[in-house]
Formats: sequence, structure tokens, C-alpha cells
Amino acid sequence: MGSEAFDWWFDGNPAGSLRSIAVRDGAVVGAAGHSLTRLVVGGQQQLAQFSVHAVTAPEARGLGIFRALELRHEEQGKERNSACVLAFASTPTRPLFLEPLGWTQIDRRRVWATPLPFGRRKLGSPQLFDGRHERAYAEWARFLGNHVIRESRYLNWRYVVSPRTYRILETERGGFAVVGFTRKRRLRLALLMELIAAGEDASMLLHGALAAARGSAALLAVPSPVLPRSLLVRHGFLPTTYRLDFMGKGLAQPLDARSEAWTFSFGDTDFF
Repeated sequence: MGSEAFDWWFDGNPAGSLRSIAVRDGAVVGAAGHSLTRLVVGGQQQLAQFSVHAVTAPEARGLGIFRALELRHEEQGKERNSACVLAFASTPTRPLFLEPLGWTQIDRRRVWATPLPFGRRKLGSPQLFDGRHERAYAEWARFLGNHVIRESRYLNWRYVVSPRTYRILETERGGFAVVGFTRKRRLRLALLMELIAAGEDASMLLHGALAAARGSAALLAVPSPVLPRSLLVRHGFLPTTYRLDFMGKGLAQPLDARSEAWTFSFGDTDFF
């Protein structure tokens, strides 16, 4: 993560962030961050946080630095009345979250994908999210269970002013989709970060996302109430073997660990 992306992610976040470092013998040997986020949890709008960007120097591994930094941020979250802390765990962090930190597995949700033909992708011009998009989101909010709130201020920070590349699509009724890009094992992949729309608008946006993703090897998506498996199948998606290891811990209140109680997407944090 370069300095521009670091400043955007942590200093630009409208909900705020937490950052800590570990110092040993005058040298920084660990760092970790939590991104604060506005969520609907238990039907109420609440503050919550995602654990992101934790790293320990090789010479300091095994000293409990990751655990200490995470616990510090959990305590800071409780002071802010944060409902819970969430994460998409990696292979190294999974046992640390589940065992010494006492987190709970919520889901290991399968990622779906469709291969893309070679071709130039359709470029879109950035536009600001506004009340139209918030109204489209509000129509779906009650069906999403626990989820990140799609306010225009959050969406503009996350996708419009970001130093990263995103393609934003919209419909006349305010439905929207966002396509992002990443590289894995030398493959350029496109990610469906967001899709909020109903009926034919959802199908139209998914078709547009496939066009915007051209030039990538595949477009990846996470099923949700807005993006059901039946819609993905109609557009050529199939389940992959890759799963998102979603877990959490209650802070100001007990964690609802039912997988069906949560809706999440690639856009909820920068985990991929």
C-alpha cells in the first residue's frame, strides 16, 4: 500500500479509523489498523469496525504482537460503543482470530466467477453518488440483514475519490454497480464490488459490469439478496473453490454469528 492509498484509506474514511504500532528496542516491529464503518446491526444503525492491514516483522513473530494490537483496537472500539469487529481472515490470521482472540466464524461464503472474452473494457466516467443512489439502497436495506450502510458520503469516499481504479455504473432509477480490479498470480481479475438494484435493472447492471470488466480474465462476485445465485447463473457465473473467511467478535453487544444474518460484498473492505 503506497502513501496515497494509505492516507485515503485511514485518514479519508468518513467514519474514522484506528491505528497502532509495536516498538521493540527502538524499532517498529508491528502495525495494525481497524477501519470504522457504519453498519446496520440487529436492525439498528450502529458503529462497527473491520480489522485490516496487520503486519509483524519476521524477527518479531511469535511474541504476541498481532494479538496485543488487535486487543488494543477492540478496547478502543468498546470505548466508542462499536457493536462488533469484523474481518475477512487470511490463512495466517485465521487461527489467531479464532483461538487467542476469541473470535467466531460467521461464514465461509463461496465466490462465484465467470470467464471473460478478450477485448477492451468499456470505460465509464466517475460520477458522484447522491440521494438517488441512497434511495435505491434504502429500498433494499430491509432485506440485507446486517450490512454496511451505503450512504453517498461513504460511497464517494470508497469509490469516487479513491486512488484506485473503479468503474461505476448506474440506472435511471438510481440503481448502481461498481467494478474493481486486482491481480492474483499474474492474472488480472475484475471484482463486482457493489450492486444495488431491483428486477431488470439488476440484470442490466450485471450485463454492464461484464462489459466494464473486459480485459480481465474473469469477473468475480459474491451472492447476496440483491445478487441471487439464479441471476448469476443466467449471466454465466459458476461457483469457485475460493471462499471468503468472514468472522467477527461482539464488542458493545453479543455477535450475531448466523451466516444468513449477514450480507457482504467485495467492497466492504480491501481484503481481496
